[in-house]
Amino acid sequence: MNQALYQTPRENTILNNLEALKLVETTFTEILNADKVSDLQKILTSDSLLEKWQMDRNKYPELQLKLTDHDISSLMTKVGNDLRLHADLSAKLETPLEKLLYALVWKNGDLQKVAHIIKGAADVRPTSLTNGPGQVFRQFGRHLADRSESIVDQHVLRAFELYEQINDPDFSKIKTIRKKINWDKDVACIERYKRWLCEHFKERQDAEPGFVVNIDMVLFALGRAVKITSKRGNGEAA
Repeated sequence: MNQALYQTPRENTILNNLEALKLVETTFTEILNADKVSDLQKILTSDSLLEKWQMDRNKYPELQLKLTDHDISSLMTKVGNDLRLHADLSAKLETPLEKLLYALVWKNGDLQKVAHIIKGAADVRPTSLTNGPGQVFRQFGRHLADRSESIVDQHVLRAFELYEQINDPDFSKIKTIRKKINWDKDVACIERYKRWLCEHFKERQDAEPGFVVNIDMVLFALGRAVKITSKRGNGEAA
């Protein structure tokens, strides 16, 4: 890696491209060296930026559920060929919690996101990834059906794409990646990330089932820390 990248990141959220790449390189090195979930959790407190941008566990407590084959079969009967929940589904809900959660999703305009999650849960296989809308939600469905699957979101994928730039950085591309928020047309990146996880962490995931999810948590914080927004400057070197 270019020696110029070895600069100490500034103690604020405005990282230039060199500083962002250095933080990415350091964090991925620590992830690769982690043996246990506790090692991954320590990474989030070892850097002030990662600690600042980590997922709020009060807002997102640990998911303690799994979709069974029976669950998925039942859910698939509620989705049409157009990947939309059946329009009359709300009239068939039974429990108060089902009704309330459906109403919340409806109010937020997110009914089709639920359908993408169901589709992803039904497609837990390597050949199921194709470009199209709802990729993050489909991958979340795969995770709910198979806890060894990564959760994946824009921040995780942003961090991973920057990691791919470490050895031969293209700074125009790096700036684009740091601004990127949607991977629906770049499902190949999700595939590369999943292959990377399998190549490096399969044994550790088998030994400690929460390992991959905790990698996601670290990369979630990293991807948020290096993201370029209108409030954080343009990522150019100072």
